[in-house]
Amino acid sequence: MKISKRRQVLALGGLAAFAAGYSETAGRMVGKLLGHDAPKHKTAGEAPAPEFRVDRQGKLEINTAQQVSYTTCLGCTTMCGVRVRIDRASGKVLRVSGNPYSPLSTDPHLPMKASVRDSFIAISALNGKGLDGRSTACGRGNAVAQQIDSPYRVLTPLKRVGSRNSGQWEPISFEQMVKEVVNGGNLFGEGNVEGLGTLRDLTTPIDSKQPALGSRVNQVAVLSSVNDGRENFARRFFQQSYGTLNFIGHGSYCGGSYRSGSGALFGDMKTMPHCKPDFSNAEFVLFVGTAPGQAGNPFKRQGTLVAKARTDGKLSYVVVDPVLTHADNRASGDRGRWLPIKPGTDGALAMAIIRWLFENERIDSHFLSFPNAVLAKQNGEPSFSNASHLVVVEPKHPREQRMLRASDLGIEMAEEQRYKDTDAFVCLDQAGKPVFHDLATGPAQLFVDTVLTVGGKEVRVKSSLQLLREEAMRLELRTYAEACGIPAETLSGLARELSSHGKKASVIAHGGMMSGSGFYNAYALLSINALLGNINWKGGFVANGGGFKDNGEGPRYKLDGFAGMVKPSGTPLGRNVPYEKRPNSPRARLTTNLIRLPRPGSRMRRG
Repeated sequence: MKISKRRQVLALGGLAAFAAGYSETAGRMVGKLLGHDAPKHKTAGEAPAPEFRVDRQGKLEINTAQQVSYTTCLGCTTMCGVRVRIDRASGKVLRVSGNPYSPLSTDPHLPMKASVRDSFIAISALNGKGLDGRSTACGRGNAVAQQIDSPYRVLTPLKRVGSRNSGQWEPISFEQMVKEVVNGGNLFGEGNVEGLGTLRDLTTPIDSKQPALGSRVNQVAVLSSVNDGRENFARRFFQQSYGTLNFIGHGSYCGGSYRSGSGALFGDMKTMPHCKPDFSNAEFVLFVGTAPGQAGNPFKRQGTLVAKARTDGKLSYVVVDPVLTHADNRASGDRGRWLPIKPGTDGALAMAIIRWLFENERIDSHFLSFPNAVLAKQNGEPSFSNASHLVVVEPKHPREQRMLRASDLGIEMAEEQRYKDTDAFVCLDQAGKPVFHDLATGPAQLFVDTVLTVGGKEVRVKSSLQLLREEAMRLELRTYAEACGIPAETLSGLARELSSHGKKASVIAHGGMMSGSGFYNAYALLSINALLGNINWKGGFVANGGGFKDNGEGPRYKLDGFAGMVKPSGTPLGRNVPYEKRPNSPRARLTTNLIRLPRPGSRMRRG
């Protein structure tokens, strides 16, 4: 076969391009073969000298030319423990690896009381210990070594000297930065900029027509990132001393909608608690917009737990995501599957599952029927819900679409206590008699649509669960399917699988709710966990065990209070406040919380 001249030219050009691109690599290869640039060690090459040696008897010999520091990686908000090797002579980071003491890097981790010498032996090859529960660091954690020496590392304050978005900056001293930030002035040649000193106005409202926004001091916003241990000190200054409400942490802009949806589920929009699947004991998990080990803090530990549960346990899972991720791979086999969805339509997926659960009577009626914490605990449940609590649905009633309370039925209490925590909710006992939720001695009715006498007038009320069922049943399954792009039979199969494992199944969407409808999507998805009754159950959807109060009263300092402390007020930029407290908002509609996680030692009371 005769090759055309044009093809010959193209072939020669491609060969020349290849030769030019790989000439340096080829030169190095030839040089190595000829003995040039010989490595320091014939087998270890250019690798640094070992940091320690352990003989067969377990005797440890440490390399004194190197230093090992146990610390925390700030590459992301997981903040895994890392182990950093440093050359003492040059101060250069030689290697970053996992910290064997950290549960985020090692499973099982070393006891905190183990000595540093013991930790060296634990990661060695002695008796195969180094590979048993090996401590790891991800790619970003390993990149710390390059960040230390990066020419782009910022070591001093930078001030913009060009127009906005011009990318022109100059380094300034910390003293100049503090002076300009506090005093303000014509800092950028664009006119006067008010400094912190002028903006600290605790009395003048931002807008007299919208007093809920608070005073002018709230026009100062502080944007934080990873909490490296100093965030509480910064909050103490800016919020309690300076007075601005707007200290914006990581949760406000990364996963804020998910946290808000979770806060709505648990009835706590202040701390916005959220749970995690109990991976070690779960049998099925539905990940929505978040792939295990790739999204949803903590990434690395989550990936480890999922891999172990998938291999050694009974865990299988489905990842719902518009994008195919590494969650669907040969390693996961049939235990992990990918289900594509139209972006931002996760709420349709959730409501389809909820509809199927109601239609097929697959909700946990036992859990949902207990209206208070005491009753739930007596019946073996770690939490309770407001599924049986009644809502006023009488058109044009002053309390329309709000929870019916004890004060509405004539219980006397101070006006300022009405509709607060001591003003009990109302439900119907099994005989159909109204009872205050905190005084109920047995399960309450779940599906209620009736008329009660309230204030001498007949008022129609429905239970929370009745309203949820009506909303879920408002659209057909095929309509939900069309909205999210998932076939109706697939939605039915997913709901069937999700409800076939008792309390050992859960839904998680941490990290994947960033669309404009993210709050509603998250709230709907997480509500499925309530219907499954899996909250704080083994294999279910579990809350953390609490944390260390770093601002508490210590032996020398009381950091949570001081003379002249300011209590910031107003409406935060993140709008993570009850709907009725926002400026220009109508009165609140439905009370959002569906699940109540009682605090240790808390008791339900009636006003």
